[in-house]
Amino acid sequence: MLQKINDNLQDNRVLIVAAANYGMRDHVYNWIESLKRTNEEKFLILCLDDKLFTHLVETGYEQHAATIPDTWLHQKIEAGFEEYYTQKYRIITHAKTLVVQQLLYLDINVLFSDVDIIWLKPRIREQLYMYLDMRAETHVVFQQEGSDQKNINSGFYIMRPSEKMKRLLAATIYFGDQNSQLTQQGALNMALGYLDLRLTTSDVILLDVLQWPNGWIYFSTHMTKNLGIDPYIVHANYLVGEDKKNKLKEDNFWYVDDAWLQSVDDKIESSSLPTNDTASQK
Repeated sequence: MLQKINDNLQDNRVLIVAAANYGMRDHVYNWIESLKRTNEEKFLILCLDDKLFTHLVETGYEQHAATIPDTWLHQKIEAGFEEYYTQKYRIITHAKTLVVQQLLYLDINVLFSDVDIIWLKPRIREQLYMYLDMRAETHVVFQQEGSDQKNINSGFYIMRPSEKMKRLLAATIYFGDQNSQLTQQGALNMALGYLDLRLTTSDVILLDVLQWPNGWIYFSTHMTKNLGIDPYIVHANYLVGEDKKNKLKEDNFWYVDDAWLQSVDDKIESSSLPTNDTASQK
């Protein structure tokens, strides 16, 4: 795993990283394709279960995929797709904080991206690092949640490996462990308030909500499109289940051949089934 981290590190020790389980594999491949289209060839997907890792190995992405050591996680992760706000969904999102925390202790500038995000322009990584590097007191750059500059979205950010950010994630993990009703995003927003990391100071930078829209801004209010703005990314949050894929398809942001994906699923499934001889021996 450390070798793969080093192989995918870029200038200024920036690592583009995502964390996902098998149930999100279609979005994982769509995310990868969006990176390729913006000329990003180095990235790492931290697999929350062995099934996703096996799938990525089968499709030639072994150098960009790693399984997460059990010691990094607090609870077992299920392989299936989980609906928003279920208990299993909370466990999955909580795991993302645990992953980033470990990477900060490796002195990495973590550029974290959910896999339901489409990257649309080249040099996003360089621009985000520039925002982080402009001021020594800036520790993190977040996408906004909503439009009122009161909450951050925990699905897209670049974070400096500073002591302040290590404390922030430690507090986020603590709040998440103490309250099973909190999502990772809720716990992170609570931790920002607890540590007095206000969103109106240079400690925490918020990305412009029209240039870096969340799902509500882009798909519900249509503000970005109505104003003729060409965004850097589109985040398909605020959408549940198949609505994520359907909305991305409607806007020509779905790059995966679903028939190809099904053929890979079938191949892996058939190769994992026991033969008659094996079954009879059992």
